[in-house]
Amino acid sequence: MDLRYSSAAERFRREIRRWLEESVPARWRQPRFWIDRDGSEESLELRRRWEKDRFDNGFAGVDWPVEHGGRGADHEIRAVHDEEMARARAPIGPFLGLTYLGTALLGPTLLRYGSDGQKRTILPRILSGDTIWCQGFSEPESGSDLAGLSTTARRDGDVLVVSGQKTWTSLARHADAMFALVRTDPKAERRRGITFLLIDLTLPGVHVRPIRQMSGSHEFGEEFFDEVRVPVDGNVVGRIGDGWAVARYLLSVERNASPISQYVEFSHELDDVIAAARHTRKDGRPAIEHPAIRTRIARCRADLELLRVRGYDAMTRVARGQDLGAGASVTKLLWSRTRLAIADLGADVLGADGQLSADGGHLSHLRWRHLHVRGQRIAGGTAQIQRTIIARDLLGLPR
Repeated sequence: MDLRYSSAAERFRREIRRWLEESVPARWRQPRFWIDRDGSEESLELRRRWEKDRFDNGFAGVDWPVEHGGRGADHEIRAVHDEEMARARAPIGPFLGLTYLGTALLGPTLLRYGSDGQKRTILPRILSGDTIWCQGFSEPESGSDLAGLSTTARRDGDVLVVSGQKTWTSLARHADAMFALVRTDPKAERRRGITFLLIDLTLPGVHVRPIRQMSGSHEFGEEFFDEVRVPVDGNVVGRIGDGWAVARYLLSVERNASPISQYVEFSHELDDVIAAARHTRKDGRPAIEHPAIRTRIARCRADLELLRVRGYDAMTRVARGQDLGAGASVTKLLWSRTRLAIADLGADVLGADGQLSADGGHLSHLRWRHLHVRGQRIAGGTAQIQRTIIARDLLGLPR
């Protein structure tokens, strides 16, 4: 495997790096800023303008078709884009990037399953940030068992009447619309009778409530649907009752979402841990001098390199037109395990003194990560779900 990028990709790297240096505000590059999430309306508007500027400069959806607002570039260019975005600490990921769920999950799904009308009207607004999307899969009673969802959508002429609840929804406070799974045939088998539906969150009967976490952030929300009337035309992706296939494809995309940028992002986090280990003393000497700490740092570094190679492999497969399928579960397990190991190491380096920082009792950024990444073993399907998929679909083991 040749791990070098082409000359065209390196030219693109120089281009996007120059733009990022000019466009990313200095305060966005500080870990402290993203811990607080700065959820003010002024900050939200700034991030919306930044997403629009990214689109206007041709750096949004770089691998999307030109006719749908993208750049028409190959997956190698996409990998360079993700690397440089992470390196500049630009707002990316499901909690920081306002357009992430649209560009990383819904967009690729619509390119595969969407109608011509949906592609024409929805995709450009995703890239420009004119429509912010959230994902309505999780429900209070079904956990990671998507087939156990109970939100219903009853057909009434040319509309679906939606009733039920979604929860643990990223970007719920800021989203304009939601892509969701709803049950349109309660009598069908668990994985049948489910429909992939696009829901305007400004419709009558929709109520969004933020969920406050122990870290103090409100990045998740819960949504209540009380007889919400959603037009069938333009809002059903695929066919009514066939939403399970659409959802499976979206989840494979989510579980393999940009391991290249994750490699860079998590490397930043490990560097922060190493810096803390150099300045934190344990038993009278710097933590970095303890063999156990050094061993764990080496393990994290090795896993990061494995994630990087895994990302190149996925990029190559996608470029060849191959479906990642159940192999995406391997990547998901790897990146969630690696990030958790880095976060746990940071918490152990800081010890009890890391519970609070000196700046008025706010969480230190390493301690915040330790709290934050616990949920990443759940996001996109729990680690147990991923192991079941790997055992069944990749290894052929019995149920």
